[in-house]
Amino acid sequence: MANASSTQTSADHHSRYIVFAIASSVLSSVATIFKAEGLKYINPLAAASVGVLFAGVLTLTYLALTSNLPSWKSLVEARKPILQLTLFRPVLSNIIFTIGLSFSSAIEAVFLTKMEPYLIIFWVWLLDRVKPTGKHLSLLLIHIAGAILLSVGGHGFTFDLSLFGDLVMVIAVCSAALSYRYAPQVTRTLKPLQTAAVVETLGGLITLPVLFFVPTLTFSHQDLVGWMYLGVHAILFYIISISLLYASLQGIAGWMSSALRATGPLVATPIAMIFLGESLTPIQALGAVTVLVTSALISKRERPAKKVQQVGEGEARSAA
Repeated sequence: MANASSTQTSADHHSRYIVFAIASSVLSSVATIFKAEGLKYINPLAAASVGVLFAGVLTLTYLALTSNLPSWKSLVEARKPILQLTLFRPVLSNIIFTIGLSFSSAIEAVFLTKMEPYLIIFWVWLLDRVKPTGKHLSLLLIHIAGAILLSVGGHGFTFDLSLFGDLVMVIAVCSAALSYRYAPQVTRTLKPLQTAAVVETLGGLITLPVLFFVPTLTFSHQDLVGWMYLGVHAILFYIISISLLYASLQGIAGWMSSALRATGPLVATPIAMIFLGESLTPIQALGAVTVLVTSALISKRERPAKKVQQVGEGEARSAA
C-alpha cells in the first residue's frame, strides 16, 4: 500500500514537470510572435540587449520586494554553470536568434526552434560520447528534411534573406540546446525564478555593449509600439516561460523537456495566422507537420532519456 502511494506521488511529481515544460513551450511560442512584431520597428541588436536586461532587472526587483533574492553563497557555489548558462542562452542564443528572426517570420521561427531536442542529443553525443540510437538518427534526418521544407518551401527553393534568417536561427538553437547541459546544475542551487533573474540580468549586462553598433536609438510613436511588443515578449518569455523551463528541468531530462516544447506551435501558429496574416504554403505546412511529428516521436523514446539523465546527474556530482 505504501509502495503504491509512493509510486502515485512520484507520477504526480513527474506530471507536474511535464506540465511546466508544455506551458513553457506555449508561452515561448506566443512570445516569439510578439518579438517578431517588435522587430519590425526596433533594431535587432537593441532588442536583444534591452529586452533581456529589462526582464532580468524586473525579475530581480520582484525577488527583492518579496525577500527571495538568492544568497551570495549560492551564487558563488553555482558561479561556473551560471556563467556557462548565461553565455549560451541570454547572450549567444539571444543575439543570434534575434538577428535571424528579423529576416524571417514568426511562424517559421516557432517551428524551427523545435530542432532543439535533437541538438541536445547531438551535444551529449559530442561532449559525453553517449551515442544516439539508430531510431533517433532516423528521426533526426526526417526532422531536418521537414525543417528544410518549412524554410525554403515558401520561397521557391531559392536562397533569399528569409532563408538566411532561418539558417541564423538554427545556429541560435544550437547554442540554446547546449544551455540545457548547465541549467540543471544551476537549478539545484537556485530556484527557477532566481535562476532566470540572475542569468538574464548578467546576460543583459554582457550584451549591453552591442548598443554601440546600433546607428541611432529613437523614440517615435512607432518605436514605442515596437518596444511595447518587445516588453510583452520579455515578460512572457524571459520571465515566465524560462522560469517554467528551469522548473521542468528539476524533474525531467533536458532533451525530454525540449521535445515537449513541440506543443507550442499548435497555439502560436493560429494566432500568427489570424492576427498577423502570416501563412504557410502547402510545402511549408508539410514541413511543419513533419517537424511536430518527429518532435513528438522522440519524446516516446525512453532509452536515451535515461542516458542523458545519468550524464546530467554525473555532471552535477562533479560540479559539487
